[in-house]
Amino acid sequence: MRKKFLFLFITAIITLAGCNNETETNNTNTDELTPIAVDVKMDPEKINPGDDVTLHAFVTQGEDKVEDADEVRFEIVQKGSEDSEFVDGEHTSGGEYTAVKTFDTEGVYFVTAHVTARSMHTMPKVEVVIGNPDVSEEPADKATENRDHHEGENHHGSGDVTIDFPLEAEYSKGEASTLEVSFEQTGTPLTEARVRFEVWKTGAEKHDFIDANEIKAGVYQSDYTFAETGNYNIQVHVEKGEIHEHLEKATNVK
Repeated sequence: MRKKFLFLFITAIITLAGCNNETETNNTNTDELTPIAVDVKMDPEKINPGDDVTLHAFVTQGEDKVEDADEVRFEIVQKGSEDSEFVDGEHTSGGEYTAVKTFDTEGVYFVTAHVTARSMHTMPKVEVVIGNPDVSEEPADKATENRDHHEGENHHGSGDVTIDFPLEAEYSKGEASTLEVSFEQTGTPLTEARVRFEVWKTGAEKHDFIDANEIKAGVYQSDYTFAETGNYNIQVHVEKGEIHEHLEKATNVK
């Protein structure tokens, strides 16, 4: 009788420990799924040609200030132009990344903060007016015009798309591996998009393109078997309406 009681007591302890571990794991996964957010600001707000302007990107994940972003780059494009200029942002403190840019010419510009952090990528875009341009004579922004024609569709441009693309640090040769990526647009899952994984070994000319299936709202998945060992690059492509974005990451196969 005593042995039976001892056995039941030990079993109960093991079961409770398992439940606690499962709860901790679930809580960790919830934290990892929280998307990063980026707030872009200019200093000063009123800008004249020739002024030095500080570009600010405040990066957060929930209540956490992200101080370990992999990359923060500001892309500057004048409205109606196809030429882009990139300026690297540097972390100052408290999740704030800055860069300095001098706008020499009056006009309307778009500043996009390309932020990669914690296996996610987002690209918020803001409009900046320099001086007092005659906006009536400026060429229209094609992306904005095209979005206006898609009445009833939720197209807000690439600046509102967040990409969560976690990769394993290492995969096994000859075994089927699952590639998964999720997208959000202004906080809402990006559904019914065309998603492809582009896979290639570093230095190789051959690139494999694999279509991904949407397994649930905004989450896309595909299986891939690495044929050789070595360093690989994987780039995910997403297309929907005016959205056409990509994010590249590296991994290793043994």
